[in-house]
Amino acid sequence: MASGTSLLGRASTKLAELNQSAADARAAVELAKIGVPYLPWPASAIAPSALLSILNDMEINDRQHIVEFGCGLSTVYMAMIAKRTGAKIVSFDDNPEWASLVRGWIDRVDAAAACSIIVAPLTSNPHALDGNKWYDRTVVEAQLAGATVDLILVDGPIAYTQEKRLARYPALPNIADRLSGDCAIFLDDVRRSGEREIAERWAKEFGLTFEYHTSRGGYAKAVRGNAFYAAF
Repeated sequence: MASGTSLLGRASTKLAELNQSAADARAAVELAKIGVPYLPWPASAIAPSALLSILNDMEINDRQHIVEFGCGLSTVYMAMIAKRTGAKIVSFDDNPEWASLVRGWIDRVDAAAACSIIVAPLTSNPHALDGNKWYDRTVVEAQLAGATVDLILVDGPIAYTQEKRLARYPALPNIADRLSGDCAIFLDDVRRSGEREIAERWAKEFGLTFEYHTSRGGYAKAVRGNAFYAAF
């Protein structure tokens, strides 16, 4: 017979799953209003509720200079908002074939002028942990030269294996000096121990306070400076 503690844990997990499903269903209704044509939504893609929170922040706080690590469906939806608001997005990915596919989706919604998808191979990086690699620093620096960033979304590189659990850590150390005084930082997949540790390290090292939305999108968010509350 299962113990009371294990039953409580299973009930808590089930409740979190139901909360996530409800949040994603509501978010999907709002996302449909943006007018993106059908695109495949793989299991590895960002959750609809997390994506809606990012779009809310872009819209409410007028984010104009956005950097994303790991392109995908999020890039398309952000580009749709950016096309209307005049924002610019630079999205980095290490997989040329995937980047090409996402570029095609961006073209389909006529948002290429608002979004650049840059292929940056994974290489050694002075901020990398546990022998991991990160996006080619020379490519990132060249693309962001002179830029001030007011929103960053970290959803790459791939980090679902134990040896790669901290692969996303270098993102903030590499562009921290480009962040504006008023900015938002999003980190996806914080249900995983690696991303949660990354958020905790960033909080300590950069003086940030992260909100953890583990049952409502599975992401963490920190805001620096003034901003209207935009979480979904």
